[in-house]
Amino acid sequence: MLSRAQQILLKRAQREAGLSDDDYRDALETIADCRSSTSPALTDRHLDKLLAYFEAIHWRSVDASTLQRSGSGIAVFRQRGYWAAKNTREETSRDRFTGTNSTREIADLEQQLTALGFGGQYLATIRRNVTKGRDDAHALHLYRTALARTLKAKAGRQEADANPF
Repeated sequence: MLSRAQQILLKRAQREAGLSDDDYRDALETIADCRSSTSPALTDRHLDKLLAYFEAIHWRSVDASTLQRSGSGIAVFRQRGYWAAKNTREETSRDRFTGTNSTREIADLEQQLTALGFGGQYLATIRRNVTKGRDDAHALHLYRTALARTLKAKAGRQEADANPF
């Protein structure tokens, strides 16, 4: 389901592309098989496709002189091709954000485990066992979770060994 901010962005894009409400709802139905931006069926990928579609309509209308280019700094379609190039089939904005955060968290967890004396071979074994050769966002999430679980267990064990009483 889209967040409120994403719904607002979609409605702003509709307005900038000069789409009627019927055309807007037809686009939603064609791309996401729903008729409202509040539908739980709408995903981030649908939003990306809709923004790229509305962007194409907007720039065709600008080129045909049936619509004026927006001079506003907050316009959804400030730059030609932005939405079409921003989110490819393989990756959405949210995927990139989550991936960046996961990569940073993984590096921190690996550093903490290394400081406890567990080397690269140990970490590679965890990654191989958990991800089973996959290299996608879900695999990163599984690896990060396994590292956090391992760190908690190993740090607790070392603390107990250091203080037997």
